[in-house]
Formats: sequence, structure tokens, C-alpha cells
Amino acid sequence: MPSDRRPIYYFARMIPWYRIPVLEQLNERFDGRLVACAGDPPGASSLGNLVQGSKPGYKHVSLRNRWFFGERIHAQPFRSVFERHGAPAAILAEESPRSVTLPFLLRYAKSLGAGRVLWGHFSSNHRAFDPRRHFLDKYRLALAKRVEGCACYTEGIANLLRPFLPERNLFVARNTMDLAPMFTQREELAAEGKAAVRRRLAIPPDGPVLVYIGRLIPEKGTDMLLETWARLTKEILATLLIIGDGPERAVMEAKVSARSLQGVRFLGSLLREKAGPWLYASDLMLMPGYLGLAVNHAFAFGLPVVSLHHPAGGVKFHSPEVEYVRSGETGLLCSGNSSEALAAGVRKVLADRERYSANALAYAQEHLTLSNMVDGLEAAIRHVL
Repeated sequence: MPSDRRPIYYFARMIPWYRIPVLEQLNERFDGRLVACAGDPPGASSLGNLVQGSKPGYKHVSLRNRWFFGERIHAQPFRSVFERHGAPAAILAEESPRSVTLPFLLRYAKSLGAGRVLWGHFSSNHRAFDPRRHFLDKYRLALAKRVEGCACYTEGIANLLRPFLPERNLFVARNTMDLAPMFTQREELAAEGKAAVRRRLAIPPDGPVLVYIGRLIPEKGTDMLLETWARLTKEILATLLIIGDGPERAVMEAKVSARSLQGVRFLGSLLREKAGPWLYASDLMLMPGYLGLAVNHAFAFGLPVVSLHHPAGGVKFHSPEVEYVRSGETGLLCSGNSSEALAAGVRKVLADRERYSANALAYAQEHLTLSNMVDGLEAAIRHVL
């Protein structure tokens, strides 16, 4: 088969719903040659809701994931893909130190003459990147050096790799989801008006509305969320919307009841457009724990984000998307690690909410579009081709 018609394989542990539009657009850029190869999350994982989605518009091969020690170690047999669909022109692989089969996949692809791109974090959320001292960072860098292209989630991640890799092998595919439907939904809600939306959702028309969106797990700072709320409600009448589910929900509900915290509403897991009206009705997003794609979701509805420089919940660093929170412009990253610091940050942003909101929306519209992300992935793949 001519090299310009051979397939392009994408290998990942699993494909969350928000990745499907990315892969569909990438498939279009390469004339339908993409074959996505992935499996399922662990049975008891809180990640299960992320893999729900419609039938994708690209070829999909289901692989059997093998998980060990919960979600810490992952193995994924891959040879069947090559036997079924032939030698690829290139592979795009999820960069994950948890996958013990990844080095063997890269080696096998090279033996078939395929170009190789790693796509991901290239660093840990739990510590500073230090490949000279930490084994896992050294391992991740070794794999990055082995391939012909690295597609990084953000410019900051690319900067971590620049001292060690050729510039020609580095690409930035700014991590996002498909925000276009959210932009459209926001415009429709704006035509209805915030007061009308709040009335429809039975949200008090006066007073600030804060929202949290994400899994309810300790790493997201669920304890500090309620501590901050308890501090704020001593001063103002406000509403806190909690969108998400997880093992901490029952604990949080019990604490709200025991402490008689007012204005808290647990909305459960709301995917895609169902969350839109609640976000539009809010004034800011409060996220004490580590930040990820919730930043993009908030910005699409003009919501500034308030969080900590070093998040609560035992996680030392945020995911790369924290770079989108330009403190003092699109949100606020508070110093310290306390509910007092977060409450002060919330008050500061609420006092200048319109400016923060406009900045957050403008940033999303200019920098966090799906096409920008796919541009970076396409450039990396064409480089290795």
C-alpha cells in the first residue's frame, strides 16, 4: 500500500467522550486513515462516565486492557491491530508511564517503518519535573527521546522538554475539548438572560453563584471546598452549585447537613449541554483541588476560575490546563493552602467579575478551539511522516 494511504493508528488506554471530536477532525485531516485503538477503564474506576459517547466517525478497534494495582499499571496487547489493518504510516500514542506495553509498541512500530508521536503530559501532577533525579521522569524523557515527535498539551510542557529534545520534534496541541457547542449554547442563554435562566433553575436571583464541576474525590479538594463555603457564607448570601459525582458525595452531603451550610445544591453528574445553563447562571468556578479541563469548560461560559497555586487534597501540582488561568486576568491562583486564601480570592474576583468574565471567554475563543488543538496534532504527525 502506498505510504500516503497507509493507516495512522492512535493508541490510548481509553477514549473519553471529549476526545471523540478531536479524533474525528484529525481523521478528516488525514482522509479517513485514522484507526483509534483503545479499551475500557477498570471496572470500579470513577473514570467510567468519561467513556460514554456516541458512535465515532472514525475506525475504532477495541483492545483488552489489563489493569494491575487498581489503575497504577496498565498493559494493552496491540499486535492484533497491525495484523488486521496492516503496517501504519505513523502511530500517535498516549504518553503514559503507567502503560508497560508502550515501549514495546514504539519499538514494533519502528520495525515496520512507521513514524511515532507521543501525545500527553510528559510530567507528573505530583512533583516538579526532574529527570536527573526521579526515575519515572527519566523514563518518560527516554521515551520522548526515542520517538520522532512529541505533541505536548501546553507550551509549558514543551518548555520542560526543550532542554533535552530537538526543537524540530516538539509540537504544542493545546489541550481542550470541543467548545464550539458551548459557545453557541452560551449565546442562546445570553439571549434568554441570566435572570431568566436563574429563575428557570430555581436559583436565587440576587447574590453570587459559585459552581464546582468535576469528580467528587479528595484530590479535587472537596473538604476545602466546603471549608471555603462555610467561611464565605458568614459574610454573604450566596449559592454553591456542585456538579459531579464520586465517592466523596455522601461524605460532603453529610457535612453540609451536620454544619447546616446554606445554599449548597448537589446536581450530580451533568454531561455536555445539560451543565450549560448552570454554568451560565454562575459567577465564577471555585476549584480548590487540581485543575484540568474544567478550566476550558468554565471559560466557554465566561466563568473565571479561582483555585490555589498548589492545590488541596494532597496533590502538589495541577494538570497542564492550569496555564490557561492567568492570575489576575482569567481567574485567580491564590497563594497559600487555606480556605481563607480561597475566600479572599473569591471576593476579589466577584468585585471585578465582568472584567474577569470577559477575559475568560475571550481566551477560550482565541486559544482553546478544537481546530487549534488538531493543528498541533496534525503538524506532529506530518512531521514524522
